Amino acid sequence: MKGKARQANIELLRIIAMLMVVVLHYLSKGQAIVSMTENTDAWNLSLWFLEAMCIVTINLYVLISGYFFVEANWKFLRLITLWLQVMFYSIGVPAVCFALGIGEVRQWGLYDWINVLFPIQMEHYWFMTAYTVLYLFVPILSKGVKLMTRKQQELVIAGLLLVFSIPKSILPIGIPTDRFGYDFGWFLCLFMIASYIRLHGISFFSGKGRSFAVYFGAVAGIWGISFLFGMLSRRGLPFAYAMDMPYCYNHILVLLAAVALFYAFTYIKIPQGKAADLICKVSSYTLGVYLLHENLAVRTQWQIWAGTPQVRGRWGIFPHMIITVFAVFIAGVMADFVRDCIFRFVLRIWIHFAAGKTAKIKRT
Repeated sequence: MKGKARQANIELLRIIAMLMVVVLHYLSKGQAIVSMTENTDAWNLSLWFLEAMCIVTINLYVLISGYFFVEANWKFLRLITLWLQVMFYSIGVPAVCFALGIGEVRQWGLYDWINVLFPIQMEHYWFMTAYTVLYLFVPILSKGVKLMTRKQQELVIAGLLLVFSIPKSILPIGIPTDRFGYDFGWFLCLFMIASYIRLHGISFFSGKGRSFAVYFGAVAGIWGISFLFGMLSRRGLPFAYAMDMPYCYNHILVLLAAVALFYAFTYIKIPQGKAADLICKVSSYTLGVYLLHENLAVRTQWQIWAGTPQVRGRWGIFPHMIITVFAVFIAGVMADFVRDCIFRFVLRIWIHFAAGKTAKIKRT
């Protein structure tokens, strides 16, 4: 668990995590899934089980990042590059939509355009806001965890779970401090867990079989608890809020499923070669998938363009979802490949210009 280089198996998990993100947005923002209090047909319950399988996605993404951050050299340039990448999509996608008359961009007000111009501050992409804050703390956190004893790390993680996860996982009411995992505080907890895995490991997850078993067991628990409270809510009992809680990023079962799935992939061996190289190459563009399809200009439009409303409420939604999700993923990877080429081209021009200017100064 202490290898220094990124492994193709972990990068494959990063790709799967991003596919899960697209699935979640297909289901929720495409209104393809219906509350269990309203519909208990087999197709709808199956979609909720799929949702339970995919809800681990954000936790996985942060666990992967935290796992590598512990040993990586922190670079402020990386933060600048990340910010420029976000701005490329935040401004670029609405600009294209406005020029082509696509979506509702031309009806936007001032607040919407401020979201476009200040994406981190306005949480245009909530994940990037929390991720940016986490990255700013990485040099402190990565050095700090190495100075802590194993026991101290365990106590800190336990304390963070008591603040962000355990109470909301057992209480059937809203908690004022609960942000459902959509904030830096939960990302901090995930970083501490990832660093613990990197530095010490968790012996409970002693093999691929056990790890996958824990993952699917936790997924079944997420679905089962939600189904139970849903049925109680249908009988008039006040458990509608509790029904939704297992599908929050900071629910203890969602965390358990994410850690188990992460561990399962550490036991998967992908030999070096073209397949591994392709996986690592594609994984480097996965963030672009998120920044493209979750842009304010298209986040509730691409499901409509794909024809999701026409397949709601029947089994045909499954093949449609598979095709749509992969199409969105491929489009995002291709878009980020183009973005990367543009950035590299601009960088080469800048280096050439700077070198020429330096040479001119020396001659004078």
